[in-house]
Amino acid sequence: MVGIRSEKRNDSPPLGRGRDRGQRIARLAGRQHGVIARTQLFRIGLDRGALARRVANGALQPLHGGRVYAVAHNPLTKRGRYLAAVMACGSDARLSHRAAADLSGMRPADVSPEVTVPEVCRDVPGVRIHRTRMLDPRDFTELDGIPVTTVARTLLDLAAVLTPPDLEVVIDRAERQSLFDLTAVLDVLERGTRKKGAGTLRMVMAAYQASTQKSTLERTFKALLKTAPDITSPFFNALVQGESGTHEVDAFWEAQRLCVQLDGHEFHRTRRDRERDALSDADLELAAYRMMRLTWDDVNVNGERTLRRLRLALGLA
Repeated sequence: MVGIRSEKRNDSPPLGRGRDRGQRIARLAGRQHGVIARTQLFRIGLDRGALARRVANGALQPLHGGRVYAVAHNPLTKRGRYLAAVMACGSDARLSHRAAADLSGMRPADVSPEVTVPEVCRDVPGVRIHRTRMLDPRDFTELDGIPVTTVARTLLDLAAVLTPPDLEVVIDRAERQSLFDLTAVLDVLERGTRKKGAGTLRMVMAAYQASTQKSTLERTFKALLKTAPDITSPFFNALVQGESGTHEVDAFWEAQRLCVQLDGHEFHRTRRDRERDALSDADLELAAYRMMRLTWDDVNVNGERTLRRLRLALGLA
């Protein structure tokens, strides 16, 4: 009997160490959205046998081929799934593409976690891997404890997997949430000029910059008109019916049948854009409307001359 009691006393320290390790695992996983890497478990002191026992009793749930584990008792969140995917791919991995856009709030994702890794990384079960040589530290950051690509790099990556209209929506959301940085996007484009998607992003950014310039020109044109009280205020962004179609014009004086289009982005326009504008103007002229196109200089540099042109066209001079 004495021998049995002695054997029980010798078992007490390992049980205590087990409870301590369990607490350390829980604390660390609590800081990591409920997940913990296998290498972290070994550093805490678990050996392969102890790890297998915790998996068997449900205390740990293996993810991505056992490279990462979810701690039981709490449902795994999307952030937990994202961090687990990054952990499973190694220390140089970063959440990217649609998953990175989802994490930052630019676009919901409904695909497997996507992770960008160096070219030498192996496949990982349950993770969509993107291998790259473009691993500039300027393109990576951390969000809520999760290594992730920056917004600018994410846009470059998305340009390779989304259609241009979908990419435009993402950029619009990024701007509305004050996440968009034009300088950073132009920088990542310059560094990644040969990367897949660079051409698409460059095209979308050209349209974005043209739209931004156009909005600024519209505000300046409205301010110019306010300096001329004899000129009645037009309808802005009006829909006008031409001979064969409806067209949006930037400013419209209905009584005088005068349409004004602002061409602040003329330098960036393509031949296709110019051809489309010419067809629109011709269709409106066939419906007996008069067309006037004003450039950036017409509004910002030669404002007084532009006002004289408008007075003549409106029959005020």
